[in-house]
Amino acid sequence: MAKLTKKQIEEIKDSADYFYEYSKDVFEYQKDGKYTLVQNGKILIASADWVMWYAKNVYKYRKDGKYILIQDGKILIDNVDDVWRYAKDVFTYRKNDKWTLIQNGEILIDNVDGVWWYAKDVFSYDKDGKEYEINLNKEVKNNE
Repeated sequence: MAKLTKKQIEEIKDSADYFYEYSKDVFEYQKDGKYTLVQNGKILIASADWVMWYAKNVYKYRKDGKYILIQDGKILIDNVDDVWRYAKDVFTYRKNDKWTLIQNGEILIDNVDGVWWYAKDVFSYDKDGKEYEINLNKEVKNNE
């Protein structure tokens, strides 16, 4: 796909129903109820129900009620009810009202009511009305 020219970008700004600039040369716009995400003049996704840009080559979008997360040209997760990226290779997703946390390709927790990632191997989650905090970096001590 050809890169958009400055003139084309100005025309988009003028004709869009909604326009939001994330940073220099990265923006989304809405026209006729559909969103398009542009990075450095290149359209990353067009005709989506909703879009969100996280960082260079990292974004999510919703089509037909389902979310897709893209990182460096690869689909990390698709066909889910929600998805959130915390850092490179760290994200959560919701499917059938249950959340999963993935860090560097490993599932840290699955099938919970809510989950929040704080740092490498540090997260909390809700399950059955109770909240749990996990720090996999702590050494387990035997109190004998």
